[in-house]
Amino acid sequence: MVLAAKITSKGQITLPKEVRRLLRVESGSVILFEREEEKIVIRPTKTLLDYRGYLKGRKKPADFELMRERAKKYLAEKAARGKRGR
Repeated sequence: MVLAAKITSKGQITLPKEVRRLLRVESGSVILFEREEEKIVIRPTKTLLDYRGYLKGRKKPADFELMRERAKKYLAEKAARGKRGR
């Protein structure tokens, strides 16, 4: 596949529709231009918005209060073991 894009006076290009489709990018997407030896490689990047809804349907969120209680208990037990070892 060979496609062309014209550079504007501001240094901008419009990616041909087929390239946008292959890269799965749309308006607002960010792409990277990387130099690999004598070639320039175009890679799409992911933003936080790309991950929206990713965790939907997962098990319920962590109970942070329960986690704090368990951490306090663990640290208290660890401190007690440390004092006994002295």
